[in-house]
Amino acid sequence: MSCLSDTSRRPNIIELGANWIHGSEGNPIYKLAENHNLLKNTARLQTFNARYRLRGDTFMPGGQVIDREIVQEFLHMYEELIEECCNFFLKKKTPHPPDESVGNYLEQEFPKRLNQSTDNDDVKRLKMSLFKQHLKQETFINGCHSMKEVGLQYFGEHVCFAGGNINLPDGYDTVFGVLLKDIPSECILYNKQVKCVLWDQVEADTNNSRAERHPQHGVSIVCEDGEILKADHVIITVPLGFLKKHASTFLQPPLPEKKQRSIAKMGFGVVDKIFLEYEKPFWEAGSPGFQLVCREEETEPRCPEEWYKKLYIFYVDPKAPNTVFCWLSGEEALHMETLPEEEVAHKIVEVLRRFTGNDEIPLPQRLVRSRWGNDPLTCGSYSFMAVGASGEDIDTIAEPLYSPHTGEPVVQFAGEATHRLYQSTVHAAYLSGQREADRLIHLCRP
Repeated sequence: MSCLSDTSRRPNIIELGANWIHGSEGNPIYKLAENHNLLKNTARLQTFNARYRLRGDTFMPGGQVIDREIVQEFLHMYEELIEECCNFFLKKKTPHPPDESVGNYLEQEFPKRLNQSTDNDDVKRLKMSLFKQHLKQETFINGCHSMKEVGLQYFGEHVCFAGGNINLPDGYDTVFGVLLKDIPSECILYNKQVKCVLWDQVEADTNNSRAERHPQHGVSIVCEDGEILKADHVIITVPLGFLKKHASTFLQPPLPEKKQRSIAKMGFGVVDKIFLEYEKPFWEAGSPGFQLVCREEETEPRCPEEWYKKLYIFYVDPKAPNTVFCWLSGEEALHMETLPEEEVAHKIVEVLRRFTGNDEIPLPQRLVRSRWGNDPLTCGSYSFMAVGASGEDIDTIAEPLYSPHTGEPVVQFAGEATHRLYQSTVHAAYLSGQREADRLIHLCRP
């Protein structure tokens, strides 16, 4: 989370990372926020449906606004296809071929349904353009570069809580404040980067004749500054992207081959946000944002140099009402991360002018962006079920490493990529952390 300039009595808050609580019905994060009165500021409370459908205008180049009835008709057809994709897993159907991707399936099926409609040719072209735009939007929802990377067979295993996506009025760090308040400050080390974890160790306790069954400090955490921390157990919560890059070196002895294969099979993509702060909004007051839809023949960008062609939706967050932000995913996001901020700002404003037809849109006062792909501690944003991967791979990644001497778990794994039902969400990270804490509590009970 970050704060922009204070243009009112309350600071403008932007979220570089997690933005929403995904669902209210049964979601432990929502329950935590509700119990601690974190949703009280209703003036800054914002919700969207499960796939972030926006009620704002949908622009095509030149300022053309697509009729909302056409947009709704398209969404009805599109949501039916998404449901079909989920049903391969839910109804135990096997795609043909078995390693089919969600992207391929959608690209094959949508034109068929569109051609069967009674729409005239102009409306069909508009709906095909909307379809191409929504394929881009799916990449941010799923955390991938292309939906052709996402496996169809297990797409429906991911479970969504009902109740839409809820934007925390005062930022996600209010949740962390609740979680941290009962932990003594001396129990937390910040800016303490870990180099590797040495886990297959037993140091005999001379005062304990049962040391082989209950080793003392069987794990050594080697920090980049040279300090070595001793522990009996460790729970690793690093992002899957970090494990993908460092699986063979971060733990010693290295992870078992089965776990390394599952880490390699799972997908982990880059999703970035770009925030543009203005002195005065150029959009209509009260607007939740707007979408940009390229003409069908312009939808395929030359990657990555035409990164800006993957810009598809802009949101206005009530926590920063003079700021508009957009998402960028995949290889285009990685390329954007390398560009100077001034170049990014100029290009986005050029795109906005072209689509809205408003040549008076100024450059922003300030641009803020995330760079999750080039962050060495994350190496990306969140996980997805790649073609060839399955829920069993998530379970394998989550499986602890057991001491060969005691049979007890000495290294455990938590984080969004270790939860089979809710991967890619904050509540997956939260629930997986509880799972591993409960494992240790059960182990330590007399």
